[in-house]
Amino acid sequence: MSSVLDPPRSPVHRRRPMALLGFGLVAVVAAVFVGERLTPAPSVVDRLTVVNPTVYHLEIDAVGVRRSHSVTLGPIGRNQIKSFEGVIDQGREWIFRFASGPADGGELRVSRRQLEEDQWRVTVPDDVARRLQAAGIPPSIYE
Repeated sequence: MSSVLDPPRSPVHRRRPMALLGFGLVAVVAAVFVGERLTPAPSVVDRLTVVNPTVYHLEIDAVGVRRSHSVTLGPIGRNQIKSFEGVIDQGREWIFRFASGPADGGELRVSRRQLEEDQWRVTVPDDVARRLQAAGIPPSIYE
């Protein structure tokens, strides 16, 4: 094609899309920064210790009565004591849920006041082991 039919573009036309892209990127970064500052972070408990005297490996979740900040604490082995750090505070009453594989081990309700008195230490109730045994779950093999 000849230059008459396809004249070269001036440098101003090339800079405009780059300037818009740059402005858009700055706007997105600013929005994320402001959003993080305005969104209140939930309070956390520095350390929660769980004692598992059962013969089962367990998965533990914690949830408050309003069930708005449910957290998975994680696994704990049989006959093990484990600390979980930076746990989202569940409020006045905490509900701990226990499971071993697909089997529901039940739950334990504890007031925040009781947790504070117990220095944020929770012991898995014997009822969890009885429930899992009744569900036909064999004891975990490894410690």
